[in-house]
Amino acid sequence: MRINSLVYFFIASLMFTATAFSKPQSLVFCYEDKNIAPMFLGDGQNIPTDKPGASIEILQQLDLALPNVAISFVRKPWRRCLNDLEFNRVNAVIASYRKGRENVAVYPVDEQGKLQDNYAVSEFGSCLIGRYKFHKEWETREVFQNKAFTIAIPNGYGLNSALKEEPFFIHNTFSKSKAFELLDKGVVQASVDLCQVDGLKVSSYPYEGNNVKPIYPPYETSHGYLVFSKKFYEENNTLSWEMWEWLSKFESAPVYIKYLQTLK
Repeated sequence: MRINSLVYFFIASLMFTATAFSKPQSLVFCYEDKNIAPMFLGDGQNIPTDKPGASIEILQQLDLALPNVAISFVRKPWRRCLNDLEFNRVNAVIASYRKGRENVAVYPVDEQGKLQDNYAVSEFGSCLIGRYKFHKEWETREVFQNKAFTIAIPNGYGLNSALKEEPFFIHNTFSKSKAFELLDKGVVQASVDLCQVDGLKVSSYPYEGNNVKPIYPPYETSHGYLVFSKKFYEENNTLSWEMWEWLSKFESAPVYIKYLQTLK
């Protein structure tokens, strides 16, 4: 009995030592090299050390909370991030669901393959925004009207399928701030804005005194998921779910709202 106890103690000590000194799993996270507030701030390949953006701050907290993962960050054009994810040159990105992406990325799904929204990093609602006159005209619009409204849309945003059939003349801008500037000056009648975070009403529109407000309910609600490359997930299945579980318990809305308030 004494020998068995010593053997057990020796094995347990070895297991503890191996765990204590094992290296955390490296995870390379790729995100867009453009300023996309409040998720990502700054431009180019540099990773800001101060106020990097809400999504990056959340992942940094995830990194600190889980000792068995070490997250590093790289910035590239969005399509290159997705391409590198497909070919395992990076391990993860934050992405909404698009049909076909499941072929190159692993989303948090149940046994039936249904997306689990409670594991998402973010839940955003997007609204049309405009002045009181636009609100009233929007309520009485008719689908057959051709190009009845001019809307400023930042490059990369686009309009979802529900709005593509609406009578818009689209004015594309390089940035969200430029779209807001055109709306403030009255060059366009409408734009789009993040208007809801986890069910809480918010706004990033910076100009005051011109009565620009969102039209509720949001025309689109989207979820941003931390998704992994297929190879990373296959090799780190337990760790992947551990990260998703942590995100499901983390209150992300206050982080996004904090950044939105500093941008106004």
